[in-house]
Amino acid sequence: MKKVLVIITITALFSACKKGENQLDLAKKLYAQAQENLDATTSKVALNQILMLDSTNLVYKDSLARLYMTTGNYKTGVKLGSEVYRNGTADNNLKETLALSYQQLGEIEKSEGLIDELMQATGNYKYMYQKLVLQFDKGDQAAFDTLATNLLTKIDSDSTIANTTISLPGPVTGVNQMVPLKAATLFIIGNNAFDREQNVQKAVEYFQKSIEEFNQFEMARYSLQEIERMIMASRR
Repeated sequence: MKKVLVIITITALFSACKKGENQLDLAKKLYAQAQENLDATTSKVALNQILMLDSTNLVYKDSLARLYMTTGNYKTGVKLGSEVYRNGTADNNLKETLALSYQQLGEIEKSEGLIDELMQATGNYKYMYQKLVLQFDKGDQAAFDTLATNLLTKIDSDSTIANTTISLPGPVTGVNQMVPLKAATLFIIGNNAFDREQNVQKAVEYFQKSIEEFNQFEMARYSLQEIERMIMASRR
């Protein structure tokens, strides 16, 4: 109800503005103010108003795409973001957000294409990890095993790659952790063993290895606890 009232109020504001006042400028001012106030709802309304008045403005279309995708409206965000991408003006951050959104929508091939493009452009091995996650999502065991082995080999032979970190959510605290690439890779191998291979012993082994690499690894510890609960429940 609150969101509806905000939209009605803003719409009334635009309708009541003086004839000599430029509605596009007013919308831009509203967006700037919403950004200062960290007000995502008003930002979306203002950006939509801007694009209604100037549909060719790719800068604001880019901003609205990111806002939709980062707040969970992946379908609309991807629609707008792909327009920016096709125009050739998408930066790497938008491409990464698009790839993650395609993944959330189950469009793995499109996500993988963007990840390959980012890996080639940046050489950042966090994208190789993301491709590993996509192989897990696809259920391609052979590709997953090959990529996991290659990634671990590169991590062990190159300190720069080893120092790469991956942002992963903490299931208990709800706060993202920056996890070393090797720990994150060992964790996804364990996750694959549990979910895809149905191999609990292997899963536990790799979750433990990931914790040895990064003792504060919340997701790995949580996964081990869940397995322990499952085993205890099966013995009752």
